[in-house]
Amino acid sequence: MVGPNGAGKTTLLRLLAGLLTPSEGEVRLAGRPLAAHGRKGLARRIAYVPQLRPIRVPLTVEAVVLLGRYPHLGAFQLAPGPRDLEAVAEALRLTEIEELRERPVDELSGGERQSVYIAAALAQEAEILVLDEPTTHLDPRHEREVAALLLRLRREAGRTVVTATHDLNFAALTASRIVALKGGRILASGRPAELLEPATLEALFEAPFEILRSGERPVTLLRLEP
Repeated sequence: MVGPNGAGKTTLLRLLAGLLTPSEGEVRLAGRPLAAHGRKGLARRIAYVPQLRPIRVPLTVEAVVLLGRYPHLGAFQLAPGPRDLEAVAEALRLTEIEELRERPVDELSGGERQSVYIAAALAQEAEILVLDEPTTHLDPRHEREVAALLLRLRREAGRTVVTATHDLNFAALTASRIVALKGGRILASGRPAELLEPATLEALFEAPFEILRSGERPVTLLRLEP
């Protein structure tokens, strides 16, 4: 999902994750309203990674990823079992941060931290990942790493990934389908090549865009001139 500030991207993500209740209508998963799945049942199917996270996290990477197993713990389970540890190991492998397992999260870079939170979501073993602005405050190298990770999750793990972003290049690299939101409504929906073109972006952001043709892949850029 792409759109300007205040378009409703975060609100829609929170509705999809069951963290908010719609004022009208309902959100269904596998044909059933979200509320019918129960909190733990929903958490086993949908994992949400918010845009805002704690600045201080006095835990190791492994401990944070292990928190993702909470929906699977039994009522009287005091310690993680073998299946929990297997899920954590697989999440660390998929995100390629196995070597960071014992590192304190507070010592990591922004891109590494983002991978840790995504790994925690993967440890939930949910089939749907919902991520709000996963590349906020990341430099191009770390943004590329997150983009590559999301593509691996779709291809290797078969996860459905729903993302909200302001970064049009990130959307073009990772999305199979884009929904453009403006004022709480869908302005347009389709493949990246169909939506990331000047006319749609100008209507969406109320700013001029142009296409830069360099090599095989044209790039849509913001234009400063009126």
